Amino acid sequence: MPKRDAILEAATRVFLAHGYEGASMDLVAKESGAARRTVYNQFESKEALFSAAVERVWRDFPVVGIAADKEALGDPAVGLSRLGKAVVEFWEPPVAVAFLRMVISEGMRFPDLPRNFFEAGKAPAMRALIDYLQQIDENGSLDIPDAELAARQFLGLLNEPLLWLRVVGVGKPPSSAERQRVVEEAVMMMMARYGSSG
Repeated sequence: MPKRDAILEAATRVFLAHGYEGASMDLVAKESGAARRTVYNQFESKEALFSAAVERVWRDFPVVGIAADKEALGDPAVGLSRLGKAVVEFWEPPVAVAFLRMVISEGMRFPDLPRNFFEAGKAPAMRALIDYLQQIDENGSLDIPDAELAARQFLGLLNEPLLWLRVVGVGKPPSSAERQRVVEEAVMMMMARYGSSG
């Protein structure tokens, strides 16, 4: 594993174990087995290291690519289904939920944390989803007067039953069948609301 990746993996573990305030470059160096100097050569500060760790968490979120796909643009049921599946699969691993929980809990003391978390992944994904909904409105596939509201509605249909109880620590990870059912229902609701007869 390249040294930078090993450091970022260790940093993720340290941030999750100690929170942002309790994490340090020294702890990351110790956890990764890298020299302190190596960590500082790769990342100039704890904030830069956190930002890179956040970007790494969001790296595998494929919403942007799906939203630009010709098949997804030509068939909104297919596109919404693929987008929904990508969203629920992104939040499936415990580390993604734990990172979100940590950002929320530390956000009052460190306001840059939620902003960095949002800007690194959620904002580009939301822009891509809004653009996708605008395009399928413009090509006549669906009738979506407010693409931003529709994007938030779609994410709410997915995240409310599958994510938020886990974030507050009272929900168990959903099964594959539960995730699939939530995606299917969300797509049907979007198609019913924004379809030509909706």
